[in-house]
Amino acid sequence: MSPHVFDIIYLVEIASREDVGTMLSLNENIKEILREKNLTQKQMAAKLGISECSISRYLNGTRIPQEEDARKIADFLGVYPKEWFPNMEEDGTEGTVPAQEVLKPSRQSWEQLRTWPEAIKALSTTHTISVQDICQILHAPRSWVNRYILPHIDKIYLPDGKRAGKEINTNWKEVAALQLGKDMQDSTWCSKEDFDNLIMGSILSVTKQTKLIPAELLVQDKKAFAEEYNQYTQRIADLAKELNEEPLSPMEKYTELADLKRQQAVCYRRQLSNEGRQIMRSNLPAAGNPDATKSIPVRLPSVPIEKWIFPEDIKDFAETEENGHKYFFKNGYIRIVLSFIDTNGNSVRKSFYVADPETMYHKLVEEYVLISEEVWQMYAIRLMSRR
Repeated sequence: MSPHVFDIIYLVEIASREDVGTMLSLNENIKEILREKNLTQKQMAAKLGISECSISRYLNGTRIPQEEDARKIADFLGVYPKEWFPNMEEDGTEGTVPAQEVLKPSRQSWEQLRTWPEAIKALSTTHTISVQDICQILHAPRSWVNRYILPHIDKIYLPDGKRAGKEINTNWKEVAALQLGKDMQDSTWCSKEDFDNLIMGSILSVTKQTKLIPAELLVQDKKAFAEEYNQYTQRIADLAKELNEEPLSPMEKYTELADLKRQQAVCYRRQLSNEGRQIMRSNLPAAGNPDATKSIPVRLPSVPIEKWIFPEDIKDFAETEENGHKYFFKNGYIRIVLSFIDTNGNSVRKSFYVADPETMYHKLVEEYVLISEEVWQMYAIRLMSRR
């Protein structure tokens, strides 16, 4: 038997989601059998001629038994060979035992173990997202992912065979990298389907507060509005050129330029349609007080999780998270709130944003108005029918 077969069975594990709360590792399996047989670790150490200190380390999970000690322990517990060595026959010769027979069917609380070929197949097909990838997607430290994500999804662990910086066992991460022909930058790889399903199942709300629409949707005569707007554009350009050529011009000139820009931005209000007037009489969203604008439930956009935006992704929104949310508020983004639960029932929330999949663009005038999503849903059909 290869000295590394034991390592494969023990270390290449895929956790079963049904048994998240009761999964046992090898050291726990040994403890379980000792309890069933009403034996102590001291009795086992004396019987096998293995130091009690070594037995204690095996049972605490701080050391993996080498093949000689593993055989002694297996013989003593009466589980040799099927439950520990799937490639050995009862007489100790090489053979094959189906993967499902590695553990007794009655021992449902034990870890689900798979052979190395099955692990390699999973790594190339289903288990294609690493813990490092998940950390980047969710903008969370590894400790957070270990607590709120990993207990709920299928995973494969590939140890690097090192302890205290020394090579003591096979580097399974390197072996996998060689077999798959790709860089295995992480030791833990998870089921992509499980991860996606967990995210979808953790969605607490999908809401939208605002809608950014072209100002031309609110006016009665779009061409007349465009003409007036363009007149402002020309006057602003002429005055800006003049000030550029004469930077020491009187302050009144600069004030005039600012006034022209302000008048241009609101000139659509002089040509509002009936719907436009009704909308402008509503409570328009204020970025300074976003809580005053109602959040409306909307459909989840068909955007991959990897493309969801975390507030800190926006580099130019200033230094506070509050200002980050204001940026999304002013641009009509959809907010997705996720709620994750750890094995102790503690919950934590994370918010992400997605750009409006129905972003509207101007046809005649590049001027936009921010209205509430609630008002938009009330008037959308009428406004779009006139477009």
